[in-house]
Amino acid sequence: MNLSVIKSAVLAAMPFMLLFVAGIVDAIGFIHLKNGLFVSFMSGNTTHVAMLLSSHQYHQSLPYIGVILLFVTGITVGEMIAVLQRKNYRWLVMSAVSILLCSAIFIEQITIPMATNFVLAFAMGLQNIALRITINKAMPLTFATAFLANTGRELAMLLLGQGDKKVFIKQISLWLSIFIGAIVGSELMVVSLSYALVVPIILCICIAGLLFWLKELTNDD
Repeated sequence: MNLSVIKSAVLAAMPFMLLFVAGIVDAIGFIHLKNGLFVSFMSGNTTHVAMLLSSHQYHQSLPYIGVILLFVTGITVGEMIAVLQRKNYRWLVMSAVSILLCSAIFIEQITIPMATNFVLAFAMGLQNIALRITINKAMPLTFATAFLANTGRELAMLLLGQGDKKVFIKQISLWLSIFIGAIVGSELMVVSLSYALVVPIILCICIAGLLFWLKELTNDD
């Protein structure tokens, strides 16, 4: 098979791999604290913050606010890396995500559980930048609602005889990547956090390696 064909196939599969990782880590973070705090699904955290603040539970809202801020900080850092290292930022970002996930294992051993989730949230924010490997404009990796909305739209077009079955399958597959990832993350947490994080760490290292291999094909957004 032609090398360019293989590279194109890997490129096309990249968003599904990244969404799968995001689903795994989100489930790990949620189960780790057992309090409904997500590390990549910021819509849920935003709703929780709003409800807690409206009922004057200011202290309880702080972890959610912290996770949201760190998630945004991760995206900010990722964008800065993208601007400063335009030709290399994709594999550099995923290498950084791998290191952060590894550090979460050690942080869990020496400090409070919330600190681990803060690291995971920062890592998931940073990872959002890597999805630019497949599209011209940045798209949040963890916005599952968008993929469901697109799935519904494409289904409507198909029912009207105007849709594209391939587009419909792609949209629902993107959502399923998060969904299946969350299932895997939940199963892994049956053992321990350290054990569970090994899988996304290995996946992120592999993705970083693939992005390094593909960098000459993806130098331009």
